[in-house]
Formats: sequence, C-alpha cells, structure tokens
Amino acid sequence: MSDSASRRRSRASAGLPPITAEQIIDAAVELTGERGLDGWSIRQIATRLDVWPGVVAHHVGDREAVVMGITDRVIARIPVPGEEGPWREWFAAMMINGRTVLREFPGVARRLCVVGPNVPSAMPTIDTGIRVLMKAGFGAQAPVVYRYLFNTAFTLVAVEDDRGGFPTARADMGRAMAAFAEDESRPGLAAAGSSARVRGTGPEDIAAQETEFFLFTVERSLDGAEAMLASR
Repeated sequence: MSDSASRRRSRASAGLPPITAEQIIDAAVELTGERGLDGWSIRQIATRLDVWPGVVAHHVGDREAVVMGITDRVIARIPVPGEEGPWREWFAAMMINGRTVLREFPGVARRLCVVGPNVPSAMPTIDTGIRVLMKAGFGAQAPVVYRYLFNTAFTLVAVEDDRGGFPTARADMGRAMAAFAEDESRPGLAAAGSSARVRGTGPEDIAAQETEFFLFTVERSLDGAEAMLASR
C-alpha cells in the first residue's frame, strides 16, 4: 500500500474527512502569507494538513501547480471596481488595492511580473481593464498600456517584498543620506539629506515613505498613459 493511501486510510480510521484540493491550496496560501511564495515546501504543506506529501501531488500536482493555485486565490482577493467611471480612477483603485493584497503574500507580485497573471481569476480583470482603456480611446494600444500600468505598480510591490530580507536597509540609507544635509559643496546630496532628515528612519516612517512613493509612482505612470492618449 502506498504512503498516500495509508495516510488516507488513517484519516478515515480516525473519522476525519478526506483532504481536498481546496484545503491544500488553503494551507499553501496560509504558508505563503507567513513565509512568502518561496518559503515553503510541499512537505510543509503536507505536515500542516497531517497528510503525506504524495497526497498533495495526487490532488493538486507538483509545486508549480500549487503556486498556480495560490496565485489564482490571491488575485481573486483583489477588489475590482466597476467600469463605469473614469479610466484613471479604475486603474488607480486596482493598483492600490492590488498592493494591499499582494503585500500580504510576499513573492506573488514578483510571480505576476515575471510569469504573468495566467490564472483563471485574472481573466475577468484583464478583460475589464482593457475594455476600460479601449473605451477611453487607447484603441489597439490598450493591451500594452494595461501591461505597462500593472507591471509598473507590481514590480514596485515585488521590490518592497524583497526588502523584507534587508529589514534595516532603508533606515541605514536614510541615515547615510541625512549626513549630507549641510554639505553646501554638493547641493544635490544636501537636498536629499534634508529630505531624509524630515522623513525619519523609524519603522512607521519607512512604511509611510514606501506608501507615498508607491502612490507617486501610480500617479506618474497614469500621467504617462494620459499623455500618450492626448497625443493620439
């Protein structure tokens, strides 16, 4: 008898219901929230569910299949606004909401930028977003504008995720720049240093700066798309 069959029989003997693919993805999503997309193994999922690793493969597939399931589940959590309003408002809401959700699951944003949102839950959003752009007048360029806007926003989210591995880097950089605040011989560095002094280097300060820069990036990317639209 195989290990997976033995464990399934053990669950049945204990009066437990059989494991489902949905439960496996639930556990994988939880682990991703705790450790990031690259921070878990199939064995760890199986341990959390008290099954053999073969059970995960039987119901879902290999690690890539599990990652696809996680990505699908995470994207489904991003609220999608109605398409009746202005295109800028639609994309601003999607990018901001997307950051809020993706930051809870480190690594998923990078996955979206590198591999693409090739999961079922993303298809309605892609369809709606491109329709919003077509309606605004972007025409045949709507798909590439859609890609540009989301890649710009979610690449920045991926960078924020990666900074989790360097918890003091931003504060160290802020302090290093602040040292130039009174350097009259280098006015550019002095301006950066003065800004760093005002912004602060505490955890809340850094979090606020990251949010501010993300919103700045969103608005500038939308400005670029709007300029492109105006030139058509």
